Amino acid sequence: MLKVISLIFFLLLNFGSSYSHDSFSYAFITNQESNKVDIIDLKEQKKIKEISVGNKPAGITLDLINGYAYVSNPESANVTKINVKNFKIKNFESGKSPLGIFYSEKIKSVVVSNWYDNQISIIKTDSKKDTKPQIVKVGSSPAGIYISNKNKEIYVANREDNNIHIIDSDKLVLKKKIDVEKAPFGIYSEKELDFLIVTNVQSNSISVIDKTNHNLIKNIKVGDWPYQAVYDFTKNHLYVTNQRSNSISIIDMHDYKNIKTKNEICEYPEGIDISYKHKLIVIACWFEDNITLLDLESLNVLKKIQTSGGPRAFGKFILEN
Repeated sequence: MLKVISLIFFLLLNFGSSYSHDSFSYAFITNQESNKVDIIDLKEQKKIKEISVGNKPAGITLDLINGYAYVSNPESANVTKINVKNFKIKNFESGKSPLGIFYSEKIKSVVVSNWYDNQISIIKTDSKKDTKPQIVKVGSSPAGIYISNKNKEIYVANREDNNIHIIDSDKLVLKKKIDVEKAPFGIYSEKELDFLIVTNVQSNSISVIDKTNHNLIKNIKVGDWPYQAVYDFTKNHLYVTNQRSNSISIIDMHDYKNIKTKNEICEYPEGIDISYKHKLIVIACWFEDNITLLDLESLNVLKKIQTSGGPRAFGKFILEN
């Protein structure tokens, strides 16, 4: 299922960009208790800035081409756009209770899931004029979102319906529903991958879905309350954070098997991402108010960095050049 690509090609695709001015490696960490986004310098391994955003920020997505981070603020019903050059912000109306968030360069929009309204909002963040978001109805309690520009599809996890909605991103109509296991929350993929990962919180599993034919490939048991996942291109491994077992599960994606559990990572691990530049796995630890850095090769804990309070980092949050 996995397309064979070189790591160098992957890095060039994701980190070569028009906004390059100085070399940097930042992690953008949303903090629900402090209403702030913390900027972590991964080269120096320290927090360099706190940015006040909306109320109870949770979701995060990145515009890798132009250098922006977008944050969903569930309790202020808006999205904050952060310029990574100067850290200036702009807020956009998003509909009620925005949670999951994903930026698409193709449609030049941010798509957010509105948890209580059972809909997604499509926000034109590059428009010179403020416009109201387009609304598409989905299932109950939508959370994670992923957009495939290649397939022209938006994938939405509906937590209370135990399914995934696939929306045509051109026509904004429902194409298909895929049943998964109990309480799907996080969704993860990359444009180089043929599969989609869904974390099923209440069945302690992940679902692997083929992005081309929409078939469910396999459900895989992991730890308690899986939250988010990230794929390691260097090993063909998937790492899944397990909130209530304070661990990460390591999945071999050659044969879709759970091969190892790394315990005692931190208390309530949630968002997870990879810095290939500094060979780090970065994990947001909600109950510890920190991010935990793991060595990408050994998976040993290297350092914990204090955050401003209640880190979630729900989405891809590392931006490098």
